[in-house]
Amino acid sequence: MSKLNKIFYGPAGTGKTRRAIEEAVEIVKRSENQDNLNVSQLDTLTYDGKLKFFESISTLPDKLKITDDELLKDIHNPSMRYEQIEKKQYKGYSKTDLTNMKNDVLEYRLYPLIETVTFHPSYSYQDFVEGISVETTEKNQIIYKAKDGIFKKICDRAIGNPTYNYVLIIDEINRGDISSIFGELFTLLEDSKRAGEKEVMSINLPYSKDDKGNPKRLTVPKNLHIVATMNTVDKSIALIDVALRRRFDFIECMPDYDLEEFKKCKEVDLAKLLRTINERIMILKNEHYQIGHSYFLNIDNREKFVEVMKKSIIPLLQEYFYDDWKSICAVLNQSYDTSTDNRLFTVNQKNTTLFRKEFDELLEYQNKKIFILKETFTIEDIKSIYA
Repeated sequence: MSKLNKIFYGPAGTGKTRRAIEEAVEIVKRSENQDNLNVSQLDTLTYDGKLKFFESISTLPDKLKITDDELLKDIHNPSMRYEQIEKKQYKGYSKTDLTNMKNDVLEYRLYPLIETVTFHPSYSYQDFVEGISVETTEKNQIIYKAKDGIFKKICDRAIGNPTYNYVLIIDEINRGDISSIFGELFTLLEDSKRAGEKEVMSINLPYSKDDKGNPKRLTVPKNLHIVATMNTVDKSIALIDVALRRRFDFIECMPDYDLEEFKKCKEVDLAKLLRTINERIMILKNEHYQIGHSYFLNIDNREKFVEVMKKSIIPLLQEYFYDDWKSICAVLNQSYDTSTDNRLFTVNQKNTTLFRKEFDELLEYQNKKIFILKETFTIEDIKSIYA
């Protein structure tokens, strides 16, 4: 089991992203001087004026813009210690000046402690680890430079600040081509292969070179945690790469029917309603297609429930059971055959008189029913879902 890598997986609306953020904050709190952090302060960890991590020297405050190139290089070198800088005795700078400069740079180099990225089908290794950027000079010359991806950036930051825990949150990890995005990084993600461990390993970076033209190497530090989320409806977890499974702890997130928020709605038993809907979905589909509890939070009156049904639940069921209104009616306990018994929908037959007789063969489903959601529901209409 991994202590550093976790994936929260489950159906839509089960709070996976929320739990990932809470986990990330708890990890950071275990770092030095971070005991008072909470989820509401996430912005402070990721972007906030003084704490912002400046990606290039040109964006640093004026007090950190140093004209001595060698000193500038030393000040911004994460592995360069104060004592080493002081020994060089740069002209015009006292020991206090050098220490203050190093502290200032460290402060700006330190953050953010938490980074977030969302995988998608076109996301690549070049976006995640390292790629090539194209720039045009003032003389209209095209130059190519190595460009760090989000994973390499947070690795460098974590290596330079070993007393702090860093977290990379990967949302919707299974929507990307995982094997392609991670590449040879899979091996480095193992706890035992991190920097400082006996079995430490590193990989050659594809574009970055050292002064001798040799490829620079990437090592994953042991103070970097990876927390990901996975929607099991988008892709079955059975298809997830075995290499990924071995390097992550999988934590299941399922609908919670015992929330205090459900009790705010006095007229409808939201817990029973959600449980009943999900039990029907599991029979008709499977457990991965359940509806999460987050859709029904903060519902304390009939108007809010109608809005959730119209804008969230019905569209989600239409996606799950594409063009299969019989299954949708079954899930919501509505009649498919008898429109008078249908509490949530009005039912219309297809109007075949719109076409000339000669086009009858084009009407594949002449008896197809058209279901239209009613403008509003009564409390009894809502209860009919689980009654």
